Amino acid sequence: MVDFFKTNCNLIENEDVLIKLSGIQSLSGTIHVEEKSYPVSTMSIVKSTIPVRKPTTRGGVYFTDTSAYKIKAITSDVTISSEIPKLMLGPNTDFKPFLVKTELTVGNIKQHVTLTVHLTNAVNTKDHVELNLIVDQVDLK
Repeated sequence: MVDFFKTNCNLIENEDVLIKLSGIQSLSGTIHVEEKSYPVSTMSIVKSTIPVRKPTTRGGVYFTDTSAYKIKAITSDVTISSEIPKLMLGPNTDFKPFLVKTELTVGNIKQHVTLTVHLTNAVNTKDHVELNLIVDQVDLK
């Protein structure tokens, strides 16, 4: 089983990067699941509460805090729907983390940001898929 909340959400590495990304209005990027890539046309990041009153264990995953950074990502590549059953955090106990890659410009320097995320919910329509994700780790390059 994957323990994706290894650190306290308030102490997540590179939290300042997430704060800067959450302020960007036209954030986009790419979702990477194993060998496949899916373009993300719209993405927003917010820090919000997890629906628990105290740190607890849920579904075999330990939540160390009551808040987390969440992403809402929209892709028009509906073929990602076939990946959702193996990625979904929920009744599936063998869920897999995956990557969301984007860019952050600080000053005049463009830096690549890789977010390790877990899927908590997905909404499919005929022309797009909306993914709700929880951020586990942030890598800045």
